[in-house]
Amino acid sequence: MGNLVDKNVIAVIVTYGDRIDYVKKVVDRLKKIKEITQTILVDNNSNQKMVSTDFLKVFTLEKNSGSANGYYLGLKNAVKNNPDFVWMLDDDNLPSDNALARLLNDYEKMEEKAAFCSYRLDRKELKEAGGQRYIPNSFFGFSLKSKIKRRMANKLKENNLLPCDTVPYGGLLLPIEYIKLIGYPNRDYVLYSDDNDYTYRLKKRGIQLFCDTKSVISDLESSWYRREKVPMFQGVFRTKMMRNALYTIRNRTYFELNNIVTSKFEYWINVVVYLMYVFVFYMPKNKLGFLRFGLILKCIKLARIGQLGELDENC
Repeated sequence: MGNLVDKNVIAVIVTYGDRIDYVKKVVDRLKKIKEITQTILVDNNSNQKMVSTDFLKVFTLEKNSGSANGYYLGLKNAVKNNPDFVWMLDDDNLPSDNALARLLNDYEKMEEKAAFCSYRLDRKELKEAGGQRYIPNSFFGFSLKSKIKRRMANKLKENNLLPCDTVPYGGLLLPIEYIKLIGYPNRDYVLYSDDNDYTYRLKKRGIQLFCDTKSVISDLESSWYRREKVPMFQGVFRTKMMRNALYTIRNRTYFELNNIVTSKFEYWINVVVYLMYVFVFYMPKNKLGFLRFGLILKCIKLARIGQLGELDENC
C-alpha cells in the first residue's frame, strides 16, 4: 500500500434512537486522532440531533432505515470526498488512541491483498477460535457433519492478525479502491448480516480479511443477543428486542443460502437438527414460546424464498 504517512481518513458512523451520549463520546475520541480529517454521521431519525461542524458532517433521515441504508449513504458521501481510507464505526464503538494507527500500519506492511479491522473487546470468542471461518453448509455455525468443530488453527497469525471470512462494519478500515471495487451495502437486508454480505464480497474478490487484536475498540453497549448471556437462539425466547432477533435469523439464513451452501440437502438437515434442539432445550413450553418458535420458522421461510426488506414483529 506504500507510505501511509499523512493519509486522509474519513470516519463513517450510523446512529439511531436515544444514543446521543454514545455518539458524542465517539466523536470526541475521533477528534483526537490526527489521521481523521472528517467524520460523517448518518442519523437514522434519532431522538436528539447532532449539529454539523467542519469536522462532523451530519445527514439526518426522516425514519430509521436500518444499518444497511445508513452505511450505504455514509460510504457514498465519504467516497465523494475522495479520501484514502474510510473507517466504519458503530455509534458506540470507542476506539483506543492508537487503533487507527495500528490498522494503517497493517496496510503499510501487507504483502498480499488484504483488509483490516479493529478488535472489539466483547468478541472474546474470536480470539478463542483463532479467527472466524464459515463451515460450508452450516446453519448459524452448526454442522452435523463436522460436529461443530471449526476448521482453522487456534492461534494468531503473525502480528496478532486473526483471519476472518467476514467482519462487522464497526472497526473496518477500507481503502477507497476497495469500496469502488465491491460497491455499497445491500439495503434490502435493512438490519443485521448486511455487514457479513458486504465484507464477504472482499473474500470473493481475493482480498483476505484480518482482525488486528492490537487495534482495540470498546463497545459502550452490547448487541441484543449478547445482553442475554445465553446462546443466540435461546436469547430469542428472552429478548425484548424481538424485531432485531427476527432480522438476525432471516438475514443470516439468507446470507448462508447465497454464500456458503454447496449442498442444500446437507444445509437443510443442519437446519432441522438444530431447530429440533432449540425446540427441546431452549423453547419455553408455553404460549409465548410456541409463538416465537413459529416466528423463527417464518423468518427461515422468508430467507428460503429470497424475501428481504422490512419486517415487523409478526414477520
